[in-house]
Amino acid sequence: MNLKKRIFSCTLIIFAIGMLYIQALNHVTAFGKENKNSQASFTIVLKDRNNNDLINYVNQPRTKFLSTKEFSRKYGQSTATINKIKRYLNKHHLKSQVYPGNLVIKVTGSRNNIETAFHFKIIKEKINKTYVTKPNKTPKMANILDAKINGIIGLSNYDRLSSDSKSGSFGVKRAPSDFIKRYHLQDTMNNKSKKVANIGIISFGGFSKNDIKTFWQKMGIKNSLNRIHVYTDTNKDNQKLSDETTMDIQQASSIANNANINVYLAQPTISGMINSFANAIGSNKSDSISLSWGISEAEIKQMINNKILPDNYNDIINEILLQGASQGISIFNSTGDNGAYDGIQSGITKLTVETPASSPYITAVGATTAPIMYKVNGHVVNVDKERVWSNDFLYPYFNSLKLYNADQSTFLESYFVGSGGGFSKFNATPDYQKNIPGVNSYRAIQHWDMSYGVANQLATPKVVTGTSTGRNLPDIVANGDPQTGYSVYYNGKWLIDGGTSIVAPQIAAVNAVYVSKLNHRLGLWNPRIYSAAQSSHSPFDQLYGDNATNIYYSTQNNKIYNQATGLGTVNYDKLFNLIK
Repeated sequence: MNLKKRIFSCTLIIFAIGMLYIQALNHVTAFGKENKNSQASFTIVLKDRNNNDLINYVNQPRTKFLSTKEFSRKYGQSTATINKIKRYLNKHHLKSQVYPGNLVIKVTGSRNNIETAFHFKIIKEKINKTYVTKPNKTPKMANILDAKINGIIGLSNYDRLSSDSKSGSFGVKRAPSDFIKRYHLQDTMNNKSKKVANIGIISFGGFSKNDIKTFWQKMGIKNSLNRIHVYTDTNKDNQKLSDETTMDIQQASSIANNANINVYLAQPTISGMINSFANAIGSNKSDSISLSWGISEAEIKQMINNKILPDNYNDIINEILLQGASQGISIFNSTGDNGAYDGIQSGITKLTVETPASSPYITAVGATTAPIMYKVNGHVVNVDKERVWSNDFLYPYFNSLKLYNADQSTFLESYFVGSGGGFSKFNATPDYQKNIPGVNSYRAIQHWDMSYGVANQLATPKVVTGTSTGRNLPDIVANGDPQTGYSVYYNGKWLIDGGTSIVAPQIAAVNAVYVSKLNHRLGLWNPRIYSAAQSSHSPFDQLYGDNATNIYYSTQNNKIYNQATGLGTVNYDKLFNLIK
């Protein structure tokens, strides 16, 4: 018999898109304004050309890659098409900025002119007692140029992203040097560098240079603030301090301590993320790009169904990431901090993974818990070996404290915390994952019955096995549990932070170290690492443990892959020797 535990009713907030998204309505974006003469902006994403050839190109390990101009000529839209679109926009008194690569165009003008040019009206629609602004129909140019457009992003005030970071309570203080030691990067770092690498960080809030400087001094790192370069849009809100941005810069710059850091800031929206990707990839200044933000595929699906996002959202993401990979940029994205239930904070109780981490053209990084001993309400908790990050092993302590009777926020932050992973419903299983033992099969431990849209905790968790299809997440993992996390100096104070978001800049820094030693870029990691995992000298340590889950998926003994820890943790010196 199921032991029912108190949880929110999904019907109360189903379709709410989450509290973080409701906050977006108090943070009005361009199309939230009533004045038709007010200036607004949005983004057009064009279709690429020769898509199959482009996919084959990025999936082949190589040492030389396309320049942005070469990408434009081979895969971006033609100059003739770009000029036609610019003339059309100009005719309607709209300004345009074409990002290098000929895939993304940022458009600015009055709301009235935008509505006229694209044949729609902005309307308000009430969703779960909240007003959302969005187009009344699919925007179109109403001519042959529509066939060149994949989708238009940024015409709603309801597309907010969330950060994948968590703060620790009992935490052990760790420095970036602990990452270097635990995952064996020392030998590679000691080799003579051939070039200065560049790391791009996409984020949505500002940082204090004094915080960065103080962190470096404490960690014994000699570096210059002149290595940090900021690229931002004109919106003042992204100048507010962000612990996420601060943490990403500190971790990346301390592991790759000779690298330049390029920080791309925008509003925390999907359109802001796409513009930052277009800017970072179009400028082609960064060898690595790290993103520690995302949103569940299930929430994206709801937005598509409600015409907040275009039907081709997933194609839009993949196209931009393909451009980056073709130019040799290695891109890393966190997988979320709610385990296999990535949409739970928004009332979605089914299994789902996070996007853009679910794209096959990005390396999806999850988190583990490093060995630790601490106390919870007088009870000793001992993790004697590294395991997937999840609070599932703490459930007995939470139950004894009756946290299932706590408010919704406390309940979710206690029970539904862990490394994201599972199967994408947007993307098919990529070739590099096919035939890897463990991919598209799973072993899980079911803690929750979600049959009726609410979560009921089972009195006795049960083992579930089966098969599925789609892009499997994550690819690799490293320590990210906030309780075993890393020191961060933010806003004049020392904190302990973690989450899958702390892993993304760390591994982007590893890539920068590789690039500086090899004197060439590596592009998409995934074909290389899945090949390396099958080697007799595999650099991966799989984290076995029958009761370790990401709140659902567990490890699969004697399999190379599982949806809790991916290929596992990495010995980066070994990996370097395999790919150099």
